[in-house]
Amino acid sequence: MDKKIELELRAGVPTQKRELFQRLLADAGVLHSHTKRLSVMYFGDIGSKKLDIRVRVTNGECEVVVKSGSFGAHDRIEMAQKITPEEFLGMVKIFTQFDFTIEVGERETFNYALPNNVVVSLVSAGPISYIELEKMSSEADVEKNNKLLKQWAKRLGLQLLKSEKEFNILCKCLTEKVDWPFHGTNEEYVKLNKLFNSYLNK
Repeated sequence: MDKKIELELRAGVPTQKRELFQRLLADAGVLHSHTKRLSVMYFGDIGSKKLDIRVRVTNGECEVVVKSGSFGAHDRIEMAQKITPEEFLGMVKIFTQFDFTIEVGERETFNYALPNNVVVSLVSAGPISYIELEKMSSEADVEKNNKLLKQWAKRLGLQLLKSEKEFNILCKCLTEKVDWPFHGTNEEYVKLNKLFNSYLNK
């Protein structure tokens, strides 16, 4: 298990500017990974704590990720645990017992490494694209690293999401146009399992 602060800023990207930003990122940094990911996403509360749980497969590798903190926050605590492909559907079934909102989403991401261990990701979800600037941080370094990420956003000409309301608008667009709700029906498990098997070969 790994526990850390995921310091992250986000910006929307108009579809017509996706290729432009990809060129900008290629000039500013180095492409270190290209991922295709299928995620079963759980959003809910336990007591006063907001939890974002992901059971996901990325380029054939499976894991469970738990993020703690407000969904639109830029400094959530993140814990991750690798699982085997054989455990994927079992973990989905376990977390489906929670009274959480559940969605299934597919993402293609180009991750660029920038100086000072900053990672910028260009994420595509169907017709929707957005950018995440990320730097894993300790609690003592959050303020300093947040300034660093904002400097990079300015340099790249990004319009950062400035509030949880703006983040929720992006999430609503993803929910309405790309992702699909999951209720744990037999038909949905058949659909999910077929998708999952296709991601094992990517």
